[in-house]
Amino acid sequence: MIRNMVFDMGGVLFSYNPPAFVRKYCQNPDDAELINRELFGAPEWEQMDRGTMTDQAYLATVLPRIPEHLRTVAVYLFEHWHEMPRPFPEMERLIHALKESGYRIYLLSNMSTRFYRFYQNIPAMRWFDGMIVSSDVHLLKPEPEIYCCLFRRFGLVPEECFFLDDRLENVRAGEELGIKGFLFQRDYSALADAFHAAGIVFNKNIADFGKI
Repeated sequence: MIRNMVFDMGGVLFSYNPPAFVRKYCQNPDDAELINRELFGAPEWEQMDRGTMTDQAYLATVLPRIPEHLRTVAVYLFEHWHEMPRPFPEMERLIHALKESGYRIYLLSNMSTRFYRFYQNIPAMRWFDGMIVSSDVHLLKPEPEIYCCLFRRFGLVPEECFFLDDRLENVRAGEELGIKGFLFQRDYSALADAFHAAGIVFNKNIADFGKI
């Protein structure tokens, strides 16, 4: 029986689109592509998510890779990227309905410490019973240890958990540990089918959430 719903954050609770964010402040397409690649696509970003590199150290590392005439806008974008997320209102309604139906709600997210500057702006977070943020535990999905950290901290049984993530490798890693997983791509009809197959029941028509 599923008792616990586990959610990823970016792409599940909110939209996260660095290229579109960069284009708002950089009109030249080539410059925008370069900034997005070097600022938001740098391999060191993973170290921030792991909690082993500070914001300041990251910026000092990647800024020299960006042409000097673009550095001012790059610094601005980096200092304000936590303003990028746009919550999905239908997901907040879905999580509220699950909470009212007795399911416990948890977050499992790869996110730097910047998470604490914006997470309360995500309405769905009010319904969460607990969260594991990668930078706090120095682990990343899809590493098995971060899922085990979730189980231990909140006393969860993997087979009683249903996990939504927008990255297939993260879903599969959870499934290997016994979690029922779902690759979330904002297809609420597909999610309704997955909920039905997992025996998740509540007093709403889940397929309608994507239509509101």
